[in-house]
Amino acid sequence: MPTSIKTLKTLVQKGPGLYEAMGNNIILPYSGHIPGGIHVGTDVVIAGRTHPNFDRFSINLCVGPNLDQDCALHFNPRFNDGKVVRNHKQAGNWGSEETSGGMPFRRGHNFEMHVKVTHQGYEIKVNHHHFCTFFHRLPKESVQYVHIAGDCNITFIQFRGAPSSFPAVPSYVPPSFPAAPSYPAAPSYPTGQSYPPAPAYPATGGPIYNPPVPFTTPIPGGLYPGKIIYITGVPFPNPSRFTINLSCGPFDSADFVLHFDARFNFGSDRNQVIRTHKQSGTYGSEERHMSYFPFFPNTNFELMILTEQSGFKIAVNNQHFTEFYHRIQPFQRADHVIVTGDVRLTQVRFQ
Repeated sequence: MPTSIKTLKTLVQKGPGLYEAMGNNIILPYSGHIPGGIHVGTDVVIAGRTHPNFDRFSINLCVGPNLDQDCALHFNPRFNDGKVVRNHKQAGNWGSEETSGGMPFRRGHNFEMHVKVTHQGYEIKVNHHHFCTFFHRLPKESVQYVHIAGDCNITFIQFRGAPSSFPAVPSYVPPSFPAAPSYPAAPSYPTGQSYPPAPAYPATGGPIYNPPVPFTTPIPGGLYPGKIIYITGVPFPNPSRFTINLSCGPFDSADFVLHFDARFNFGSDRNQVIRTHKQSGTYGSEERHMSYFPFFPNTNFELMILTEQSGFKIAVNNQHFTEFYHRIQPFQRADHVIVTGDVRLTQVRFQ
């Protein structure tokens, strides 16, 4: 079926060779133009959720904006048949189907796919596990569009990796990492450094606009289940990292109930968000697993931290990002927010 003109979009450039679409504006059927096409090293990341009664959906790397044109990769989960069909289409004709591997999708569940372009074909992962390889039948250079249709909601589409005319970007890194045994103190944030005194900021919970960084403020009313902290800002044009701490006091030597450290280019870390805690001067084990890196240089973000009895739920730009379960009890000890690093804050507010 031809793609509705309302769904034709160009993926938004977020960095050198990095294009994406995300949020509630991804309406299916979706057709997005891929500026520069795909190349060896391109990693296509697609996240979404199947419908509760899903039968089938398809993700397609196409020559044109819909399946009326040639299709280099047709990835078609068919739940009622218990299989995922992979195929191509050329000159109006479908090729031979590949169906091995079973059904990695569940009804009403989230999923995340990675399609890594290699010289030989497409290496496909579903929920961080290798699912299949589909060898090239059409030239990968012919792909100009991504087309998605069927029984699912899509929340995130990203093309990582650049054509040769772009500067090089980091290659695909698997989303799961071993936990570090300890978290070293950050040399750029000297231990014992004091932050602006709490009385300088309103204690009523009203929005704080354009505060200087490093920044600290008390949490009006303290933490409790249902408490929400909103932080909006813009990372520097060439950032190394920025850090958000929920701190048991207005100084960086205090315990941190939550340490949220966004690393663009720090040490050996590239585009990683580390979550941990700090108690009695020692950082705990790191949590690094994430489906995507939600921050971009010189690009506005809104981060929301929702406090629950068991932990914190964190969303970025209205999309769920991660959870962090409480390690320090009572978590209500945290009474300040501290922000440091390569970021310009535009607003901090509480609800």
